[in-house]
Amino acid sequence: MGVALEVGVVLATGRREAWDTAVYWSTGVPLALVGAAAIGYLSRGRGWLAPLAIVPAQVVAMMYRSGEIGTLWPLTVALSSVLSLPFVGVALVARRLRNRT
Repeated sequence: MGVALEVGVVLATGRREAWDTAVYWSTGVPLALVGAAAIGYLSRGRGWLAPLAIVPAQVVAMMYRSGEIGTLWPLTVALSSVLSLPFVGVALVARRLRNRT
């Protein structure tokens, strides 16, 4: 989902990095949150943790497209996992809602 977010916004806007655009924040992130909720609602076991990879996948896609991997890429991917925590939270809430019904 992170790769689709990065590539989709870049193709739609023509900008170099997705998060430099208003489309990313107004459309891309809300769609990713809906996707994370769907993953959480439909998941079995610990599948609700899958959204933890949304932002790191986006970062890796951005670095791959730009050809500028750099030496700090492991740190970048690890720290971007922290930015995925809202997506994991939404997935967990959706998972708990499913368990109540």
